[in-house]
Amino acid sequence: MKKLNQILKSSSNSAVLQMSHIYKIWYSVVMDNLKPVTTPYHFDPYTKTLTIKVHDNIWYTDLSYMTEDFKLILNEKGLDVLKVVFKYSPKYEKVKKQSQTAYNLSDKCKNYIENSVKKINNKKIAENFKEYLINYFQHNSFESWIIK
Repeated sequence: MKKLNQILKSSSNSAVLQMSHIYKIWYSVVMDNLKPVTTPYHFDPYTKTLTIKVHDNIWYTDLSYMTEDFKLILNEKGLDVLKVVFKYSPKYEKVKKQSQTAYNLSDKCKNYIENSVKKINNKKIAENFKEYLINYFQHNSFESWIIK
């Protein structure tokens, strides 16, 4: 019986090893200021397309003009890439409590919370769920909860 690392080493098409290899090459190729703003996201072995997420709008614009340059550099480093695609994908930062939008609970919202909680038989779970709903509706609109 083979161990997991033996199976992964013997499988040249292993997605895990492939992405690990791509990460190493990508981060050895890009400049230090691009490392926190870019992330290798996906490699399609059939079309040989490497997709890179860019977390900064300005860098996204600049990098989109340099796809051919990166393709050549990556191929020199041993990757077989026919196309490099950059996708803008912002990194979400935690919102400071002072800048969070606070909503007042409407009567409709309060009724919804009460009706939802009274259906739960376990008192502890009901209290926790009520606290969760109140907290949710203080930071999100009531309409965001209801799916129409």
